[in-house]
Amino acid sequence: MHNSDLKLIIAQINPIVGDIDYNTAKITEIIKSHENCDIFIFPEMSLVGYPIMDHIHDPLIQRKNNEAIEEIKALNTTATVILGSFTKPEKLKEKVQPFYNSAIIIENNKIKAYVNKRLLPNYDVFDERRYFSFDNDYEPIKIHNYKIGILICEDIWDEHYDTNVAKNLVDNGAELLIVINASPFHINKFQIRSDLITRKSKNLHVPIVYVNMVGGLDEIVYDGQSFISNKFGQIIFRAKAFEEDISTFVLNMQGQSKTQEQFKEADWREDVIKALKLNLYDYYHKSNIFNGVVLGLSGGVDSAFTAYICAQSLGSDKVNAIMMPTRFTSEESIDLARKLCNNLEIKYKIHPIDEIFDQFESNINDNLGKQPFDIADENLQARIRANILMYYSNKFNWLLVSTGNKSEIAVGFCTLYGDTCGGKNVPGDLLKVQIYDICNWINKEKEIIPNGIIERPPTAELRENQKDSDSIPPYDVLDVILNEIFEHGIGSEYQNLHDLGYDSNTIEKVRSLYLNSEYKRRQLVQTIKVSKSAFGIGRRYPVLKKLKF
Repeated sequence: MHNSDLKLIIAQINPIVGDIDYNTAKITEIIKSHENCDIFIFPEMSLVGYPIMDHIHDPLIQRKNNEAIEEIKALNTTATVILGSFTKPEKLKEKVQPFYNSAIIIENNKIKAYVNKRLLPNYDVFDERRYFSFDNDYEPIKIHNYKIGILICEDIWDEHYDTNVAKNLVDNGAELLIVINASPFHINKFQIRSDLITRKSKNLHVPIVYVNMVGGLDEIVYDGQSFISNKFGQIIFRAKAFEEDISTFVLNMQGQSKTQEQFKEADWREDVIKALKLNLYDYYHKSNIFNGVVLGLSGGVDSAFTAYICAQSLGSDKVNAIMMPTRFTSEESIDLARKLCNNLEIKYKIHPIDEIFDQFESNINDNLGKQPFDIADENLQARIRANILMYYSNKFNWLLVSTGNKSEIAVGFCTLYGDTCGGKNVPGDLLKVQIYDICNWINKEKEIIPNGIIERPPTAELRENQKDSDSIPPYDVLDVILNEIFEHGIGSEYQNLHDLGYDSNTIEKVRSLYLNSEYKRRQLVQTIKVSKSAFGIGRRYPVLKKLKF
């Protein structure tokens, strides 16, 4: 009879894409520092980072990947190591997709087996069929006298495919399923994952170990939150959210019984804040380029929220806020911006641009004659501000962080080469109503973001007495219409919302603004994905199109 306990090391790590030396050192240190364990489990593609995209074709990456596997193979450990990376077998040499997304099982200084991904996602942020071939092997691997079925991320989401990977493995004798993942975050994602895994555990009557990557990569956030479900469909272990966590868990394979689950769900607003902080932190530190961040502060809620995230993520000493008033800027805006900076303890500078704006106006009048004040003059102010911010960015090597929200980006209520400039957009995947909600949540114990910022009518202050509602519907209406488009696509929003009493002209105006703003979205700053339908890597729409209704 074999030992009823399996001592697992759940290695929820934050790798750097392409930095195989760094990732190998991290993996090696974890293995060396944990003795008397049975299985080390590392996330999907953790040796090279995910997604590595077209760098997978680079000879340097391929060589370093192979060398790292050999280095890890040579480690002195009695444990089995399950490691995610890519492989390039000879049999795929002539294929268009010459790689496998693999789990490499190392035991006794040898590669015991390769398990290759069977289901390759090609939706949202995923583009795996560009690189990887499918495999169709469903044999469990014998590890410490147990038959273990190993799956790679999409393999466990087999309910949407014709192939039932998990069931095939259990039918072939698997007593435990281990899933290695690079599963991106969006709001409510852990609940979706845990519902799937616990349902499968219960239906297949096997425990499932789910190990997820953590970290930020471009727009993507990996939230970690690795967990284990017992054969009754109960979560018996959960790793930390949005941070590295190397955990030891002893899984009793023989005497499993029902237990009382004690894992509290986080508030969605807390998850969003953590996701934005992690992504910005990794963008800043993994790039290793910048000496700080800079943002334009307006006295409005979007820039206030962005400043809060920057201070929380990088530390107040790294954040530089620039207020650039014109004759249209109210004293209230300046006072609220100053109060916010004091609350956040961030550096704050007033850099007026009225003189520059006047010079532009004078030059234009000299060359074009006196022109009526319109949107071109409003956008000119935003573009002057962008030039000033880019100067600060270049001069002091600060990352320029932009502050546009998803509602405004969706309808083009933003200025190209103006407020859209920067290297990273923090709130770009949050609707305006969500930002207000999160700001109120931030203030639940004490006022951090001044209530005056949250309560005042939103305004860009680009002309006298301007309000956002002069140009677009109120945000509580706009966001409902936009959300219908995001969730169900163009064509559904009219009938659904009209039946709920929304004004036909308003619906049609939002639809038109949304469709006509694609050219702007194509040029925008990289944002941070926290929804299922972010503007960015997972979204593919043509700029030039004509839809008839």
